[in-house]
Amino acid sequence: MRLLKDFDTTLALSYLQRVKAANDLAEDKGLSGALGTIEDGVLVDPVGFRLSLREPAFVLLSHPICRLRKKVPYPKQIEWERFFVAHLGMVPVYLVNLNVVTILKFWGFEESSQYVSKEFEQELDKGDMLLELSPSPRSAQYSSMNFVLPYGAHLNKAPDELLEPFQKYYQYLFWAKPSSGYTFSSQFLHRRAKITSFMNITKGLYTITSIGNFRQAFVENRSIDCRELTLAGVTVSDDEIQVVNGIHALVPMDVVEDLEKKDLKTCFLNAMLIELRSELGRINLLSNVVEIGESMFDLVTTILGMQVNDLYHSSERPAYICNIDELREDNMELLRRLFKHIGLPVTISDSAHNFKLALRMLYPFVVPDGDRVLFTHPMLIGFLARQDKLKLMNFDNRKGLVDLLGLLERIHDAKHEMQIYLDPRMDQFRGVNKKTMMDELFLIEKRMRLYKCLHQSFSESSQSRQQV
Repeated sequence: MRLLKDFDTTLALSYLQRVKAANDLAEDKGLSGALGTIEDGVLVDPVGFRLSLREPAFVLLSHPICRLRKKVPYPKQIEWERFFVAHLGMVPVYLVNLNVVTILKFWGFEESSQYVSKEFEQELDKGDMLLELSPSPRSAQYSSMNFVLPYGAHLNKAPDELLEPFQKYYQYLFWAKPSSGYTFSSQFLHRRAKITSFMNITKGLYTITSIGNFRQAFVENRSIDCRELTLAGVTVSDDEIQVVNGIHALVPMDVVEDLEKKDLKTCFLNAMLIELRSELGRINLLSNVVEIGESMFDLVTTILGMQVNDLYHSSERPAYICNIDELREDNMELLRRLFKHIGLPVTISDSAHNFKLALRMLYPFVVPDGDRVLFTHPMLIGFLARQDKLKLMNFDNRKGLVDLLGLLERIHDAKHEMQIYLDPRMDQFRGVNKKTMMDELFLIEKRMRLYKCLHQSFSESSQSRQQV
């Protein structure tokens, strides 16, 4: 907190306001004490919180996501006069459970060295990696300052069946809108005495206006070879299109190679843009292009993901999102407006049959059930993995997943636990301790509500954007 105040007082005040908002919202929803708030002894309101990750937490890594990882020496004082040097490793990752890009912090020479080593770099260059932070007697903790301390939890390779679905989740259902102040995706790299780099992450739709000169970006005492870009950013909020033109950004050369193969006038980018502030000034780094969209189907699927993400995180329900006809109509209207800004070589009439295909594309996270649209939180996928029920992730087995989501909905409304215990849908847990499974589902539903409080408190969009 002291480092943040020294770096930018306004940012520190914004952070404290967001922490208070999250704490107040959690109390209003009957989740008092669940955040593990940290008091300062002088201020009335909390200065932070630590949230124990009691369930398995999944983290997605790749070279673009982890590009800005860092290891620093960290002098520590013992008693009055004795010093020793610890080692702090900071690795940006995508935390699937919370749907946020965060930083894993590793203490100690061996662990911090491992995650910035050449061997680790080579593994990341091969493609995405999915790791699991397994619960332990001392669980990993997520901090309100957007970092994760593994503590006693070990990073293990996650089940292979989860990599592709969670890649899809990151691609279509993780969005970080432009926002002022301290946001849910703000993060920083630091030493013991100061913050060296502060990052605000935005993930949205972009079109490229022009590609400029070669340039080097200097980040944490190392250079990244880049090209200059001029972008237009597009976000969707409350069924409104928001456009910001004239965004100047730098794109690393490994990303440029993919872009130069495309006709940039007839495509859009699903990409992560990092606003990076340091002693050297401020730059926008287009760090990770997740998808280069070139067709109407790409756009329908991407916009559908944006809609679902908005609806789910603003809802009080654990699974139900909306009526399928409402979703289709809103999707068509958003596409019509987007045609002013994104040129694709098709007509809007092609989207009529694309909607149903796009909806299926987002399974198992977006689940059609008659005229309803349901959502599967990644925590529930972890639950299925532990119950050896990952077969429900196959679209042909969606009835079993719909039953489980329906059970979560009933848990949300239940007056007594016995109502759930006697629910026929609990029969799928025959052969195991049914009461234990019921208690775990109650806990999952509670954690979902808590996680939504964080999204709602830290992800408030800026009102200063241009609405079209």
